[in-house]
Amino acid sequence: MFKDIFPTLGFCPFHAALYIFNAFLTFRFIKFLYILCQSVWGHFIARPLNLDHYRQAWTVFTGCTDGIGRAYLEELVSTRNIKNLYLIGRNKTKLAALTKHFEGEYGCQVRTAVFDFEKDPLEDLPAELKTMNVGIL
Repeated sequence: MFKDIFPTLGFCPFHAALYIFNAFLTFRFIKFLYILCQSVWGHFIARPLNLDHYRQAWTVFTGCTDGIGRAYLEELVSTRNIKNLYLIGRNKTKLAALTKHFEGEYGCQVRTAVFDFEKDPLEDLPAELKTMNVGIL
């Protein structure tokens, strides 16, 4: 089969392996360039997503007392001007500190609920969530 495709080369296992390896490297390089172009587009060229229509609605955050959730919360409030926050967490003390921080520094309207999604049944979620105009989860 290989001789039919490349009749002048003859069959050499080394060359066959080299062609396969080069094809693999070419594929990986093209994939790298594609991901690089997507990153440059997303971070430097594309305009940020317009969240203006969510400003009047409530934004519900779970896991926002630490880590990535806290950073995401800070980003939305500081750069996107989101002001209505409903924070759900397991630690009442941390939620109170977050409420004080965001009400004082950014002038946000903050409501909190202590809830553990791992242990508590979903029926115990506050009933006010069902009637709120939630824009971002």
